[in-house]
Amino acid sequence: MADIGDPRVQPALHAMLAGDLDGLQVALDADPEIIGISWGENTLLEWVTQPPHGISEGIAAVLIANGSRLDRALNLAGCWNLPDLCVQLLAAGADASVRAGENITPLESAVMHGSTKSADVLATHGLHRPSLWLAAATGQPARVLEWVAPDGQLLQPPGPYRPNLADVGHPPGEAATDDPAEIIGEALVFAGANNRMEVVDYFVAGGADINARPYLSTTALHLAILFRNPDAVTGLLERGAARDILDGRYNSDARGWAEACINDNPASHRVAELITTAT
Repeated sequence: MADIGDPRVQPALHAMLAGDLDGLQVALDADPEIIGISWGENTLLEWVTQPPHGISEGIAAVLIANGSRLDRALNLAGCWNLPDLCVQLLAAGADASVRAGENITPLESAVMHGSTKSADVLATHGLHRPSLWLAAATGQPARVLEWVAPDGQLLQPPGPYRPNLADVGHPPGEAATDDPAEIIGEALVFAGANNRMEVVDYFVAGGADINARPYLSTTALHLAILFRNPDAVTGLLERGAARDILDGRYNSDARGWAEACINDNPASHRVAELITTAT
């Protein structure tokens, strides 16, 4: 384990921040072992996935060419919604099925963070653990039909992995049950939060509740706000999502979540505006 102040790492870091491909290669040639050491759990390539973003594709290419480990970097690129890096890592041989970190795949990580652009890339490589909620969250209505009939009947078990937000840093909720309404509700929540409105409409037409809240009374609207996704917020509001439901973690409604989620991302301000002006 290296420290960020470790003189071994500094030349490579400085070159990466400067976008200096030649300087980075010189640093790696001088100390080839640094390609595999880590600080704060991250290798040089994994550090590229962390915010603030902006490290060039060329820098990632140099790190990949020098033997960086790829799989955890792909999981992180999925989490942080870096679709171009996902493409680059997959082309280099990263395994989209590997469960790095908290034992979840890159695709599962992407949709539990609302990283829809990365999810769109990763989903082309398969679901790997085919599950209702994951088919819904990635906007695959044809796959959803394998689990849920048009009348809302659950046709088969939901799959090998149920979405657990505790796996991505949230507090644990109550244990998942086999209640069909809960199973379909959790799929609707992640479909809505990831702006997969065709899937949401299918569930609602079959009798599912747009305000389903299987995890700590957290609705799709709450998560869409957290993900700072104005399109998802708009779609859910248009379909009657309630703004006054208090979640079980913060005891806050949609407006409170929107205000708490405002940051330097312009989308967060747009989300707050939508919640405030919705009628």
